[in-house]
Amino acid sequence: MTTRILGVVQLDQRRLADDLVVLAKSKFSSEYSDFACGRWEFCMLRNRSGKQEEQRVVVHETPAVATPLGQSLPYLNELLENHFDRDSIRYARIIRISENACIIPHRDYLELDGKFIRVHLVIDTNERCANTEENNIFHMGLGEIWFLDASLPHSAGCFSPTPRSHLVVDIEGTCSLDEVARNVEQPSTRNAKVDTRKEWTNEALESVLGFSEIISEANYREIVAILAKLHFFHKVHCGDMYGWLKEICRRRGDPALIEKANSLERFYLIDRAAGEVMTY
Repeated sequence: MTTRILGVVQLDQRRLADDLVVLAKSKFSSEYSDFACGRWEFCMLRNRSGKQEEQRVVVHETPAVATPLGQSLPYLNELLENHFDRDSIRYARIIRISENACIIPHRDYLELDGKFIRVHLVIDTNERCANTEENNIFHMGLGEIWFLDASLPHSAGCFSPTPRSHLVVDIEGTCSLDEVARNVEQPSTRNAKVDTRKEWTNEALESVLGFSEIISEANYREIVAILAKLHFFHKVHCGDMYGWLKEICRRRGDPALIEKANSLERFYLIDRAAGEVMTY
């Protein structure tokens, strides 16, 4: 697994709580909602222009500028200034995932001319939140800074009543990974990759493929969401959902559904155009 922890920050819980109160009252964006299964949302703290309404991520070469919301969060701004190189930051966002939601397994940067170094600083989480990369599952702990290899198939989910919030920072892609996180403590010896998922069986696979009996345009999105979440609970590659979906649609024999399944895999794992949105 190329994703790894870079260090740990001892968070000031009182000051963090003040900023979390502000965030709780703030408007989050539904941009990129086509990547969400359930409620996955974000708000910009720094971007290319400093304008709150600029939501799309593009490759650019100038230091990110604080948005009005970003300026109203003194402690989160301090974390950015103290633990990252200001001139190398291209975007900073709060990404929040709510109960029983996940982001569909995908690869980032497919629509861009380059890529960033993407890091997560965990500011609010619990044990029922997880990230995945290919066939690995792991938990990012409070105060930890992680490098996420977003070029690989990955996902993230929250399966508790309490939402999960990360400060996600996109760093200039030419930076050295070893120099991304500053003024941090060494990670603890806890095992972030404890895998308690169930083994995947032929019986489980046939049960999933049984969706071919009922799948239709009316329930397609709901079935996609079920498939997207299965790898959080079973030992399978997060990208396997697309093979299952294609086989379900093939067994159904509906050409329109087969085309939708192929398009879904193409968009999330293989290729997508700049500004392209997936509707299904």
